[in-house]
Amino acid sequence: MSERQFGEKGATAYRLHWARATHGIFALEVSVDGGRGAIKTAVDAALARVDDFVSGAEVKLPSAAYRRAIDTLLESGSGSARTAALFFAFYWLEVPSWDFDTVPIGIRGKSGDKLLSEGLTNRSITLHNAITAFGENLGFKGNVRKSMISQHRAFSAFVSKIKSADLNERSLIADYFAQRFAESKREATPLPPVSSSVLTFARAKELFYALEGLHTEGHVQQFLIVALLAVFRRPQRIKVRTHHPHAADRSDDAAGDIEELQDDTLVRAYEVTVRDDWKNRISNFKSKMDRFGLKKYTIIARGVNSDSTWSEPAKVVLALEPYGRDIAVIDILDVLNFFAAELSAEDLRSAVNLTYEMLSDRKLSGRHEFKEKYVETVRQWLDVTP
Repeated sequence: MSERQFGEKGATAYRLHWARATHGIFALEVSVDGGRGAIKTAVDAALARVDDFVSGAEVKLPSAAYRRAIDTLLESGSGSARTAALFFAFYWLEVPSWDFDTVPIGIRGKSGDKLLSEGLTNRSITLHNAITAFGENLGFKGNVRKSMISQHRAFSAFVSKIKSADLNERSLIADYFAQRFAESKREATPLPPVSSSVLTFARAKELFYALEGLHTEGHVQQFLIVALLAVFRRPQRIKVRTHHPHAADRSDDAAGDIEELQDDTLVRAYEVTVRDDWKNRISNFKSKMDRFGLKKYTIIARGVNSDSTWSEPAKVVLALEPYGRDIAVIDILDVLNFFAAELSAEDLRSAVNLTYEMLSDRKLSGRHEFKEKYVETVRQWLDVTP
């Protein structure tokens, strides 16, 4: 399930957790012929698992001897050797009959080494040292059948220690490689440590209004509310969970765009929207309340304060009365005003950067154009810092 959870667990206050993924999925229905198709499939699988671990998936460790062999290669090998080893680990899963010695045909090119290197760079992974083609760098040219991995000085010790791994250990080896690459992700945060005079209520409100007005299909708006709510709820030990803005709620088994959990029990759900269609879906929100046993449901929407019905308390009572449930309808700007007033400058900065982290998460968003808009908006706001 594509969701992220924020709470008290983890190395930092905002440690991110993915719902548990099925382990060893790459061992299913493997190819025995290899070839260029298997090359690309292995690259895609490697990048997918890197994404999983960037998003906080737990890793199951391979046996100590294999783990140490991997650590030694990653700590002493070149960027090309590290990246090649990552590829080899996943290719071994795709083609179990491969001898982990002969260089796979088709390893070089746009579907092989270049695709993997580019994918890592685009994810802000640093362990590969931004190399562009590990095959060429390692000398895998011409008739690669004449090249033996075990005889290459970068891999000879590693291959001798890893070659006896069974299918289960191979899956653990591949995952461990992917996790090590994932933890090397380095991406500059849009808002650096600034003084509290930069993040006053008025200045924070100015930034939030600019971010709320961005055209990002609701991504920035949803994640900004998630981040602010996660920071706000932290002292109460309430976890905040969200998912992709376009995920179908029922298939994703979510009560709303944002969910709050206390002691792992769902206690509140929120809908965050920049569209007007929420007015036609109130019966759906009522159904969610009944399905998930919720006492209150909150709709955070754009334009509530300018709506002739939903901005008038008496009319809101009449509009919601037929549903017989405690449903709150709030303008998103009012929510942003509250957090700008309530949170400290340090907490506001954490929320701004956490929003960007979610935008960068390929499982939640990963839309490059949305990230660019977000960063540029923050920079423009900083440009006029008093």
